[in-house]
Amino acid sequence: MAFDETLTQDVLKHANIVNVVKAFLEVTKKGKNYFAKCPFHDDNNPSLVISEEKQIFRCFVCGTSGNAVTFVRKYLNIPYFDALKKVAELSDYHDPRLEGVVKAKPVDPRRDPLIKCLKDLTLYYEFALNTEEGKIGLKYFEDRHLDAQIREKYHLGYALKDGKATVKFLEQKGHSLKTIEDIGIASIHNGESSDRNQGRVIFPICNADGEVVGFSARRLVESQESKYINSPETYVFNKSSILYNYHIAKEKARSAGYIYITEGFMDVFALGKIGIDAAVATMGTALTKEHIHLLKMLNVEVRLCLDGDLPGQKAMMEISKTLSQAGVNYRIVDNQGSSKDPDEILNQDGPDALRAYLNNLISKVDFTLNFYGKTNPLQTIEQKKGLVKEFIPILLATKSSLELDSYIIKLARATGFEVDSIRNLLGRVRVAEKNSGNADKVIRDYHPERKVLRKLENAEREMLYQMLHKKEAIVFYEEKTDGFYTPMYRHIADFLLNYSQEHEKLVPDEMISSLEESNYDGKDELVSDLTELMMENTHPNHLDDKFLNDLLNTMNDERNKIFNDDMLKSSLEGKDPLEQARILAEFNKRKMKKTGGN
Repeated sequence: MAFDETLTQDVLKHANIVNVVKAFLEVTKKGKNYFAKCPFHDDNNPSLVISEEKQIFRCFVCGTSGNAVTFVRKYLNIPYFDALKKVAELSDYHDPRLEGVVKAKPVDPRRDPLIKCLKDLTLYYEFALNTEEGKIGLKYFEDRHLDAQIREKYHLGYALKDGKATVKFLEQKGHSLKTIEDIGIASIHNGESSDRNQGRVIFPICNADGEVVGFSARRLVESQESKYINSPETYVFNKSSILYNYHIAKEKARSAGYIYITEGFMDVFALGKIGIDAAVATMGTALTKEHIHLLKMLNVEVRLCLDGDLPGQKAMMEISKTLSQAGVNYRIVDNQGSSKDPDEILNQDGPDALRAYLNNLISKVDFTLNFYGKTNPLQTIEQKKGLVKEFIPILLATKSSLELDSYIIKLARATGFEVDSIRNLLGRVRVAEKNSGNADKVIRDYHPERKVLRKLENAEREMLYQMLHKKEAIVFYEEKTDGFYTPMYRHIADFLLNYSQEHEKLVPDEMISSLEESNYDGKDELVSDLTELMMENTHPNHLDDKFLNDLLNTMNDERNKIFNDDMLKSSLEGKDPLEQARILAEFNKRKMKKTGGN
């Protein structure tokens, strides 16, 4: 469906962003704005600001910003049009343009034969498991306590040692040799194609729709070959976008309200045996943005359950950081120092022990402090100070004195710092907070994303703010300036020039929608900066020629200071080649003006 800007405008006119956000989060009013804990990062103190006046929101920690449609789109991780419909629904707004739009699944002639070939191959592997030769594979599964019900549920199989027979079977089913090669199972020996999985037990891997897209094959005898070989990347198989068992787990998770992330197939099977089908495995990869997308679509609590050994715990730390940055709600299974995985717990200690293990959930705070306390990976003072800084907001928000004492002791153990020194630091933060009237001032000062604006940037930012609210400022910018020096301001100004030519009024939330649906490079960052600027309230309201000319004079004066021979080198540092070329061109232009050149 083509983007209908007037439809978005009509929906936004009938929506109140505060009510939209309230449908998902607890919202509190302070002054003229509303506040909520940001769902897009691990937020302990409300840092999401919602402006009812301007109908926009912004998190002043992670920078996520936009209007009501942006919020719903990002929170539910759904397409723009679906988010627009949801905002209309929450606002009790009805429009025939929102109804009856069904996006047809595009036909992919390259994909279809691969999926059919993989389906036939899966059936062949299942059949081979029940042959005389397949008994070796059957014994392996039985030794691992995988009964007929599990084998059937997950389509487990065996690849016959005669790999050429596999290829011949698929050809007899009507699949071309090219298709067989394209699904990633064919290897060439002496000019003939053979099944690379031959002599191994087979674990089919499905996509989110339950279609087999690849295989993991485990060897059954000791050899120099890898214990597991996975299908290579193909047109239909990309390991970074697949969570094992997601096709089964997704509906079970929505019903249960949670989903477990485990390390391997056997852990998924173990949880399934005790009735927990809401479990997936990462198959040994880091958690990718595609995995995050799949998890966020479920809108349930994620429960991390990785191995208790050091590699597993380090992987848990990395995954927890990724989930926090993505704003995913999660807790962690506390292994309490045990190195057993779920499969081992079930087989050695029984179902009740596994259930107790899975239900022993702790927060990221406790896990992080336990992790650093036990593994002590902090090598430098800066790393240790960084951990303390990370936990200051958490300590400030902790109401229970017993819980606070526990956190401080664990933090001292992890860093090697004295308990009293951490208490004193926390006390100084509280005093500074009380005196300034701003609860997070001391902590905010340490945020690297906070921009220290120089005089030139201040002048450019002031003019850009005026351009967001008054068209005469846009006209002044276009006629009187050479553009902004700061790249992001320049990009926003370019957008405003185009927007003002096509729209009579400058409406904040409508500008954001227009930008989000545009083809601008880096538009998410533009939306973030644009929203931050819109929500500032430290700018003067008056606007006249003198004010704009004063800003222009300041911009020119400060720019001249930058473009001199002594400052040129530092001006170029850290810039990409295109930005360096632009700066050099302006430097030469200004130099020619000074010397009277043409």
